[in-house]
Amino acid sequence: MDHLKVQSFVLLSHAAFEQYIEELVSEISKKALSELKNNDEVCRALLCLVASEAMLQVDKEVARRKIRSTAASDLVGFASEAYTNLTRDIKSNHGVTTADQRKLLLQVGIDPEEVDLNVSAALNAFGTKRGNIAHKFKIQTSETRSSVLAETDQIFEGLLNFDKAGCVQLKR
Repeated sequence: MDHLKVQSFVLLSHAAFEQYIEELVSEISKKALSELKNNDEVCRALLCLVASEAMLQVDKEVARRKIRSTAASDLVGFASEAYTNLTRDIKSNHGVTTADQRKLLLQVGIDPEEVDLNVSAALNAFGTKRGNIAHKFKIQTSETRSSVLAETDQIFEGLLNFDKAGCVQLKR
């Protein structure tokens, strides 16, 4: 029974970490866009959001509407479109691996590996661990309660660094 409890804890912790990253990116981008619309102020997060959207629009691997000639003259409109596309990316996110972290966090200017490499790597390993539990019928190694609790505590404490990085990105 303990084995099932540990697996359930891993699944629920993974979901909480995933939701945290998604909500952090959502709040940062929403506040950045709001500052532009309401106060005509541009912060780092908005610059990253717009630059990221411009790069994604020219990437042949990514399905985005193409850049219009009015993008340069309509920053609010382009930023709004970037925010809408980021919201879609958030909704389609299903993990906490390094690729998942980078796909969302880089769009608001946070490089998870630069902010805290250990937490980013721990999240990546935890995402793999969750995948092994959720997608494989038989797991070769059994996780212990103490190891999973120590790992989730480390990640939880380290996520505060992502919060701090988000605050930096919202500076003007």
